[in-house]
Amino acid sequence: MKHWLLPSLLSVMGTICFAVPAEAAQLEVWRFDADNNRLTFTTDEAVQPRVQLLANPTRLVIDLPDTTLARSPVEDVLDGVIREVRVGQLDATTTRIVIELEPGYTLDPQRVRVRSTTSTRWTVELPAPAPVTAAATTIAQTSDPLEAQARIEDVRITPDGFFVRVTGEPDNIDQDNDRRPRRFTVEFENTVLAPAIAQRDIALDRHGVTRLQLIQDIDGDEPVVRLILDLDADSPNWRANPSDYGGVALNPSRGRVLTQGQSSQSLTTAETVTTAPLPVPDRPIPAPDAPSILAPVPLPDVSDSRVTIAIDAGHGGRDPGAVGIGGLRETDVVLDISLQVAQILEQQGVRVILTRRDDREIDLEPRVQTANRANANLFISIHANAISLDRPDVNGVETYYYSDAGQRLAQVIHNTVVRLTNSRDRRVRFARFYVLRNTTMPAVLVEVGFVTGAEDAQRLADPSFRTQMAEAIAAGILQYVQQNF
Repeated sequence: MKHWLLPSLLSVMGTICFAVPAEAAQLEVWRFDADNNRLTFTTDEAVQPRVQLLANPTRLVIDLPDTTLARSPVEDVLDGVIREVRVGQLDATTTRIVIELEPGYTLDPQRVRVRSTTSTRWTVELPAPAPVTAAATTIAQTSDPLEAQARIEDVRITPDGFFVRVTGEPDNIDQDNDRRPRRFTVEFENTVLAPAIAQRDIALDRHGVTRLQLIQDIDGDEPVVRLILDLDADSPNWRANPSDYGGVALNPSRGRVLTQGQSSQSLTTAETVTTAPLPVPDRPIPAPDAPSILAPVPLPDVSDSRVTIAIDAGHGGRDPGAVGIGGLRETDVVLDISLQVAQILEQQGVRVILTRRDDREIDLEPRVQTANRANANLFISIHANAISLDRPDVNGVETYYYSDAGQRLAQVIHNTVVRLTNSRDRRVRFARFYVLRNTTMPAVLVEVGFVTGAEDAQRLADPSFRTQMAEAIAAGILQYVQQNF
């Protein structure tokens, strides 16, 4: 699990594969103040850092998109809890700074501060590293498969409830609704908590839940994790549904409230339970067991708006973009989706400009010029994401913007895509991509999923899903046009 840290923001994100922008910033100066646990760095052009916290060992990783290193890679070995600082080039467009701690120490991600004095000068302040607690150490030791068959990695808020990500298989999952006090308890037998879970008692105000607790019990023959939701007085019963995608969904049910003395329900992992779709606003979670069959979405006729929209299918020709599972190529996926988006828009009265209609290589500047010269009202670039083939667990949709107008467009399209395709939600994000910075109209870049993701690759290889994705993108565009033109 990666914890991506922006100022007051946590999210998860994978490495993105794009052609090298015509313009890129350079990391010119960096310094780590070991006495104050403070990193400062300066670039020659504006950048937007992305910061993530990784475990085993604990590393704070700062990625600078569209940035190159002005000198050779550096490894600075330190004396103390902070072990070393490394600066190098992650790929052709990303400079990476890594601050690594000694084994046995961790950081509180909520207390990492990322600040800028200007758009080219940044400071990353770390809290004092803390030793892994004795309890966490005991848990880590009991997480050996011989002693615990499962481990809870994290709990995520979803639009419908919560999702508990579990690796391995608990012996049993017991759940119980209590009326006084209003409480829902789930026990995971032969299960431990991941040491990276630092916050285990959380005050909430979501879905009628006021508090969430994770309690590790290691006193018996086998370790047990107890998850407790404190509920509002009017909250309905809750249920826990195991999923085939490595976790358990917690959702309020529409049934009557149990009174004390009534028996609880026990679910074993061998039982088949259908879970509801669980998109999440800030972290990706496993997709539903199968894509939902959606009714046709009514699309507005916007011919009176007289808008022109540029659709940009990423990569092409000698540049296939990312290549994922089974040789799935980004260029093929996004061209198919882009052509279908264009057709749907034209059917609704929109004039469409395509930057490419076939498998040909086009540089970034001509793509921008095509849209600018046509005086397009909107620019939508369609890509597919990628990360290492060793990370098939990373899946989901991301949408990027650069300007304020682009942000509003991105949010409408992104929300529609997530809702209509039941894709994992990896959020709307700011980026300095060339096609976003140099177009004269609101512009967004939609990442339709990871060709390296086990879930996304299977869906993106399916022509019917690509049609569903195209319909969702078109629906979002038309909704924005209807609201703004």
